[in-house]
Amino acid sequence: MGFLAIYSDLSVRLTRLGIKVLLVLTISFQAAGAVPAKPPGAPTEPRDLVPDSLVYFPPQDPGHILIVEKATQKAYLYQTQNLDDPVKIYTCSTGENTGPKSKRNDKKTPEGVYFVTNSFEQKDLSSIYGDRAFALDYPNMRDRKLGRKGYGIWIHGTNEDLKPHDTNGCIVFTNEDIRELSRYIIQGHTPIIITQEINFISREEFIAERRQIKAFVESWLTAWKEGHIDLYMSFYDRDFTAQGKSWLQWRAYKKWLSERYGAIDVTIDNLQIIRENGIVLAKFYQTFRANRFYSFGEKRLYLRQKSPEWKIVDEFFQKKHRPCPTPPITGPERCLNT
Repeated sequence: MGFLAIYSDLSVRLTRLGIKVLLVLTISFQAAGAVPAKPPGAPTEPRDLVPDSLVYFPPQDPGHILIVEKATQKAYLYQTQNLDDPVKIYTCSTGENTGPKSKRNDKKTPEGVYFVTNSFEQKDLSSIYGDRAFALDYPNMRDRKLGRKGYGIWIHGTNEDLKPHDTNGCIVFTNEDIRELSRYIIQGHTPIIITQEINFISREEFIAERRQIKAFVESWLTAWKEGHIDLYMSFYDRDFTAQGKSWLQWRAYKKWLSERYGAIDVTIDNLQIIRENGIVLAKFYQTFRANRFYSFGEKRLYLRQKSPEWKIVDEFFQKKHRPCPTPPITGPERCLNT
């Protein structure tokens, strides 16, 4: 057999062998569940699991939530009515130093649940903030009560290359991503959850916990409306303090109010229940009506699980301005936002 014939036969054999090896490898990868690489920004969180942060959002709320995970320098954007998969996962940069922020100039990013208080366009910003910026409400009322210091924590863009753990405490995105995120962030409404690491739980566990915590808030409200002060106070941790009052003083204060106003009507709207690092925030708008008294504002209840029960460890109310209801409940009505 000539040299060319031998070479041709060998080439054919090697080609056939290569095809067989490729087929074997392809079948092996498919059997092992291998999937093609996802494009940048595509969801990569565990399947059939839900972040335990996203406890409850009202069905009529079509908004979004942003979870910033400091450990991975990623931010997960979720839609409130589809918590199975994030809309998108972004790369971000947080504080240079690890741990939650506690004092000024510590170069740490706070951890907790925050909301935007102001937003800025490129024309209003110094170049270090990129194309868009959103101011967060750190330190919020609970931060201040716990003695946490510092201020000026923003979400913003950058005109520089994005590097991990490279900020003074802000959360920084590329200009392209912050412009995209600006379509989803609503001032005072969109929760910004900042955590060291997201804890994913099964959907069954998620549903059970959602029912339990939502039922807790509803039972607390019912006990208050019906004037059952002892039952109402059973929802509060014995170490609870509010407005400078201890648990016993708070009980006496609520008992005095109940006797003063008699029948009351309390309603809540836009309930959001969010968890971060073992603390659950129940945030809602509260309307209080009684004889010649009316108040409206935002209330935040902070809950902690006290094996096995949940207890309120902090409560804050911030007045909001809304016209008095008409007609008045009984006689002349004072409109007080307290």
